[in-house]
Amino acid sequence: MTPAKGYTEMKDSGIEWIGEIPSHWKVGKVKNVFSATKTIVGNDVDSYQRLALTLNGVVKRSKADDTGLQPEKFETYQILRPNELVFKLIDLQNISTSRVGRSSYEGIVSPAYIVLHEKFDCSTKFAEYFFLAMWMHQILNQLGADGVRSNISTSALLNLPFIIVPNDEQSAIASYLDTQCATIDEIIAQAKASIEDYKQWKASIVDECISQVLTSSPQVRLKFLMTDIVDCPHETPEYCLDGNYFVIRTADQDFGFLRPDDFMYRLNEAEFQRRSRRLSLEKNDIVYGREGERWGLACLVPESEKYCLGQRIMQFRCKVDRILPQYAMWALNSRHVYLQGIVDTLGSTSPHVNISTIRNYHIPLPPITEQRRISTYLFEKCGSINTIIKTKQSLIDDLESYKKSLIYEVVTGKRRIEDVNQMTIAFLSPEILQYKKALLMLRVLDLLGAGVRGRIQLQKCMFAAECLLDMPFRTQFIRYEHGPYDPELLNIEEIVNKKGWYTVLKGSPVTYQKGNEFEKGLQEYMATFSDVDVKLEKIVGFLKPMKTSQAERVATLFAAWNDFIIDGVPNPTDKEIIDEVITHWTPNKANPQYSTWQDTLCKMREHRFVPKGSGVHTLQKEA
Repeated sequence: MTPAKGYTEMKDSGIEWIGEIPSHWKVGKVKNVFSATKTIVGNDVDSYQRLALTLNGVVKRSKADDTGLQPEKFETYQILRPNELVFKLIDLQNISTSRVGRSSYEGIVSPAYIVLHEKFDCSTKFAEYFFLAMWMHQILNQLGADGVRSNISTSALLNLPFIIVPNDEQSAIASYLDTQCATIDEIIAQAKASIEDYKQWKASIVDECISQVLTSSPQVRLKFLMTDIVDCPHETPEYCLDGNYFVIRTADQDFGFLRPDDFMYRLNEAEFQRRSRRLSLEKNDIVYGREGERWGLACLVPESEKYCLGQRIMQFRCKVDRILPQYAMWALNSRHVYLQGIVDTLGSTSPHVNISTIRNYHIPLPPITEQRRISTYLFEKCGSINTIIKTKQSLIDDLESYKKSLIYEVVTGKRRIEDVNQMTIAFLSPEILQYKKALLMLRVLDLLGAGVRGRIQLQKCMFAAECLLDMPFRTQFIRYEHGPYDPELLNIEEIVNKKGWYTVLKGSPVTYQKGNEFEKGLQEYMATFSDVDVKLEKIVGFLKPMKTSQAERVATLFAAWNDFIIDGVPNPTDKEIIDEVITHWTPNKANPQYSTWQDTLCKMREHRFVPKGSGVHTLQKEA
């Protein structure tokens, strides 16, 4: 990506964190533009909505909400009006909390907050982005007075440097950032939803494996399968930023896997020894969360002498002649065990499972050979899914970093909005750019015509288009019974539906009806994908006349063939391709007859419907 150019003439702002600004912009102080207001609501408290400053901006909150710190009474709260800025400039050592927001509502907020009102006509939205840039770059946090709970006073805030920009430019910048940030936030939200879908799939795989042995195996209480069951020290550790030891918290756990050390809290040696005094953690010990929103997750301890228990965590050591630690860990992560513990948490605002309940968990106990088979399978499957999740999370991090830099560069004049007006969509990684994928779906549905029923044919067209058109979405297709399957399809459908491009009519099968905004969506598609539209027509035109079963065969053979190329086998034989489908896809692929698969491959070659190793290797759902 070629960097966008800034303004032609620049000057030094005299502000270290900003540097140069456009020559026609001015440097003043916050008090030149804003004044501080503080109107205590008093006895009129019942007339106002309670508001709160969060990482998502200023939001409405019930006066009955008892989460977090609560005031004795709300009569001391101050009034906040629409378009006013509100600041939380206390306890600045906490770099993760929200610091600034712009209110869309009238209500009341904590008297500890600072409220600013514009003195004259200016864009409070521009000012919000300016202060957000300060917060994102931790400038606000560095300005506080030294102390355990450092803060910035109202007077200090009013005397901070502020960039004074012509009103028309303020409005244009604010409007641009509103649009771009909304796009980025929507894509991030979709990516996070996709991650949650993968996590649920991972949980379902674990549940399926454990449920298969429930009826055929005895169930033994956990306490009879462990040599040691140890609860954590009931005290918060003293953390040390440069410590050489790691404390395992519930936040560090997922289904069977601990987060990397780089993300874990650290301890010094003395604190580590104090927290390990009951029993040290050894390789293949199990750590289990019993408190908080993430209770019920279990992980194996890796080979290291540097881990200890955090709060809310228990430690199990297996009788390895009876139960393998790997299998015990997966069983503890199953819904079968979760439901045994949930009886202690019902109705609790802070979930907590009693130790006596945990000790008496009933664990299905198949033979050691079966335990080993289940463990190997789950590590393989869940590990593959974790790789996908890790990739998506990395891309989310990239998007958040880009949003941070975009706000900074635009509000400080490093980039003109005309230079970046088309930049965001081009920059964002297409793998999680579900919006672009939705545009592609719109066109595929259009080409399939009014007769499209069900998702199977749509799925196969989307899969073929992504591979043959070198679409950079890098979708992880799964080896399902009906061929390559995209788990994100429902999310894409939802975008298409919300945009009004197509109405998704629920039923068996689902059907698709053009929406009121179809033509607008088609225009957006052509602006994005016009260079590949002719090729897309040929792809859909090849698959459209086929029966569902035939389209499934084509897509499945294509995927297996494509996987060979990805794996470094550029010219697999027909036998290798067909055997891969019959043997390593799903059990039902043993039908139809071999000759039918052969004929399908011949037809694919005849129409030049052959893969070239694009996209991502398919992921096998079943062994």
